[in-house]
Amino acid sequence: MIMKKIDSQTFKKLINDAGVAFMGIPTKESLNYMPYGELIRNSLYTKAMHLLNMGGYQRIILSDLVAPNSLTEIDKVSKVSGGYMKIENKNLMIAAGHEVNAYIYIRELLKHYYHNINLPVKIYNWGPVYRTNKNTKFPFNLGERKSFLECYAVFKTMKEAEQELEFATNWNRRIIKDILHIPSVEVLRPVSTNKKISKRTICIDSITPLDETVITGMTYFHNDIFTKALNVKYKDQLDNRNKPTYSVHFGLSENILFSYLLNSCDGNNLRLYSFIAPIQVSILNALNNEKNDNIINNLIDCLKDNNITYNTEKIIRKKITSKTNENLKKGIPVTIILKNENGKIEIYSLYNGTQELITTTNNDIDFDNIVNNIKILLNQNDKQITYDMSLREKDSIVQCDNLSDLNEIVKSGKVAKIHLNNTDESVHKVESYLTGGEILGFGLEKEQGQDIITLEKVDTTAFVSRRS
Repeated sequence: MIMKKIDSQTFKKLINDAGVAFMGIPTKESLNYMPYGELIRNSLYTKAMHLLNMGGYQRIILSDLVAPNSLTEIDKVSKVSGGYMKIENKNLMIAAGHEVNAYIYIRELLKHYYHNINLPVKIYNWGPVYRTNKNTKFPFNLGERKSFLECYAVFKTMKEAEQELEFATNWNRRIIKDILHIPSVEVLRPVSTNKKISKRTICIDSITPLDETVITGMTYFHNDIFTKALNVKYKDQLDNRNKPTYSVHFGLSENILFSYLLNSCDGNNLRLYSFIAPIQVSILNALNNEKNDNIINNLIDCLKDNNITYNTEKIIRKKITSKTNENLKKGIPVTIILKNENGKIEIYSLYNGTQELITTTNNDIDFDNIVNNIKILLNQNDKQITYDMSLREKDSIVQCDNLSDLNEIVKSGKVAKIHLNNTDESVHKVESYLTGGEILGFGLEKEQGQDIITLEKVDTTAFVSRRS
């Protein structure tokens, strides 16, 4: 299935109608998760945090407020980052990310608890951060307290910090590419547009049906920019001296959930992988006879034995269509319908909008057969979404060898892949030619081709699109 176009207002309405979140209610910038949406969100982030725990990271809770007497710390970072973090409001600072807070936190750990804390220190924080308003079609990038799963690691040497970049980038790839299969491109950000607080930045941009990409995962090599400015040192026990430290920072924003929902939905309904769906199977009991409750109870026991999440609901026959439509909208992978027909019990499965009869019986029901059917459908659901995602990525990335074709490709909402020398001059020349869009970054793999500007042979590629 080729990715359908969808506008942000239609998507917001779908998110509201599917019971995920109220978007833009009561104000344009607000987002309030409903219970169903919070379960989806927590399921996704739990997987991400499990991988961090396996990598030796520990969860902490950071405040997003920096008191006025701490602003001198931010000013120190600002000096070494060319004014990047300059503070205009001296009364209150709500950081777009917790970088300063995190490094102050680590500094205090090393200063006061160094007998119990050894380097490296690896921490992560999951919580809301205020993001300033942007002119964008991406429905979440608004002036909003937006959740970030942000990770920080501080090391004794620059070499150790650089080595941690491999874990950081692989962590992002694992979630975005291997687990969710979100259509995306992974790039090294150009030096000219790289954040001044990072020596090197690797981004994964999700491709969306809104004709623009959005940064979903990011990895920053901070080196000593923060640790030096904020005096984050460790005490060498051998010579009893304080020594400098080096760091990396990486993480995911709430963009990952909405990038997935945008790409997996069909415009009318959400489509959820079974492993993030709060309800994998919805059982609609239209038997309307308490004598048949044992059938539902036995089916529930089988689902529990197979670790399949479910809900059950007694309904009247005329409500079957409306309830199945509601389940489709919410992205529930499988619906099981039980009803009486001519004195017999009929059991149907509904998957991907297609209803099929599983069995017709008077009394003896093969529950193992029903559960096996459910397992097959759940597997098919996940494979179909994965396949559709791969098609969408393939359809969205277009090789461009002529500068004259670049604008039209970007205007059409595609991502242009070009060969380009990795220099500031080359980046500026391409971006000056564009009437919209930017160079997202350079590909991480070498690939021979002809530079789109100079026509000389190069082994570097770049990706160009509109970015939210």
